[in-house]
Amino acid sequence: MMDNLNKTDWLELALKELAAHGYGALKAQRLAKLLNVTRGSFYHHFKNIDDFNASLIQYWTEQTTEPLVRDVERLDTPSAALDNLLQQALRSGAVLERAVRSWATVDQHVGEMVNKIDQQRISFAEALLIKIGVDESTASSRAKLLYWASIGRLMMPCLDQHVLSDEEISGLSILMSERSSA
Repeated sequence: MMDNLNKTDWLELALKELAAHGYGALKAQRLAKLLNVTRGSFYHHFKNIDDFNASLIQYWTEQTTEPLVRDVERLDTPSAALDNLLQQALRSGAVLERAVRSWATVDQHVGEMVNKIDQQRISFAEALLIKIGVDESTASSRAKLLYWASIGRLMMPCLDQHVLSDEEISGLSILMSERSSA
């Protein structure tokens, strides 16, 4: 069956297992058993565990961040793009994001990769704020605040009790878009 599997098959399963069972489920032998192949198949697709981890974090980014960015970038105005970004970020599912962040707290290399992605996400929000007309230093702190709020919300228990309406999120978008007075 190894010839029928590709790297994406392993990464898809790994993301599902990470979300369902946490980073402890990311063992080559366990994943191989679930795929009904030998552990050798794992090493056919990945040089080592670090290669697997890097591939999995990259795949997570491709499945979560990149579609969101493409969706937001299609909008006509930076204001509409920011509102759409916040609508999606403040409503996103928590399970996989929480699992990745939990993993990042116990694996330094994963933590470094996640931090790099966090910085890219913050930079994207910052660029939108600058396009709207917010000065760079203010845009930087606002983008960080918005990102930290979206991640913080995901880490709360009883997530379904911590929901903002469309209007509340749009109000937040407008507030963050206001030009600072110097």
